[in-house]
Amino acid sequence: MTAVKTVHFVYTTPYSLIDKFSMRLLKRKLSHPAWDEYNWPSPIKAPLSISYHVANALSGRYRLKLYHLKERLALEPEEGDILLGHLWTDPESVVWRALDDGRFEKKFLIGPYNHDPRQVGWMRDAIQKCDAYFAICGDYWMETFDRSPFPDLKEKVIHLNMAIDMADYPRIKQEFSKPGERSFFYIGRYGSFGDEKGVHLLENLAAMVPGFRGGYICPDGEIKGWRRISRPTSLTRGFMERIAADCDIFINMSRADAQATTVLEAMSWGFPVACTRETGYTDDALFHLDLENEELNLDTIKQIQEVSSRDLEIMVDVSRKALSVKYSWNTFIERLVAGLDK
Repeated sequence: MTAVKTVHFVYTTPYSLIDKFSMRLLKRKLSHPAWDEYNWPSPIKAPLSISYHVANALSGRYRLKLYHLKERLALEPEEGDILLGHLWTDPESVVWRALDDGRFEKKFLIGPYNHDPRQVGWMRDAIQKCDAYFAICGDYWMETFDRSPFPDLKEKVIHLNMAIDMADYPRIKQEFSKPGERSFFYIGRYGSFGDEKGVHLLENLAAMVPGFRGGYICPDGEIKGWRRISRPTSLTRGFMERIAADCDIFINMSRADAQATTVLEAMSWGFPVACTRETGYTDDALFHLDLENEELNLDTIKQIQEVSSRDLEIMVDVSRKALSVKYSWNTFIERLVAGLDK
């Protein structure tokens, strides 16, 4: 009988009050309970959703130990254990220290990926040391991997599409405004690496489109040419119903986003989506915008204003079907487990 292996899983975890103090003072947690003893929020949003679903799935296949990625902690594996960890920029953090531990039989990295060297370039040494890197990202980033900061390491990359639980984001949008009267909304933030979230592109779009109507929820400041819907808040069903009564299309113009989870949420709520491929989505049932081609973007907005409501309904139906297969946790976990067992 084959012994059950232990997986040391490092990702983000919920914080207790004691955790907040110990992380601030000691840069580590004082205890590491079983994954199902944590106080997981509902609904669980990314990145905690990744931690929860991976821990839930792997606990049925392996012995599982869960840690927070920012901890300055030296793991104590037994010979033959497996490391699955999200890397953090702190060189003293848990995954960096574990990568040099020879007691691990296999070492895997997992986390978001795009081509921006400011976001991922610092990971090269770690990827060289691991057996494989589970890159959570859109098809676009895999299809253009020759532009990666480390194209020579492609053979170590295993692609995972982000996932959501559709039950947490029930369909809300049921009817669309008449052609010519449609409005847009954006939920997101300003970038941490320049304008990688494309907020300035949203401003440029509003300035170019006559009579543009768009609203936003963003914690970092204003978006010129757009109206603030609210400060960041819980996106309850009632709140989203108010957005659905006034807005028709979700829009995201990220320049370098691994795979914006807000796009999946909008699909599930029943909104058509307009986005750049660099948002992490190249699916056919989307309106595609471009980082540089302003004329194409104007034509796309014109198309959105002219297309029939029936065609918008079809796009929503196709997108929601993709959520149940391509962007499901079952698909995510199946691919992850296959990579771990390889």
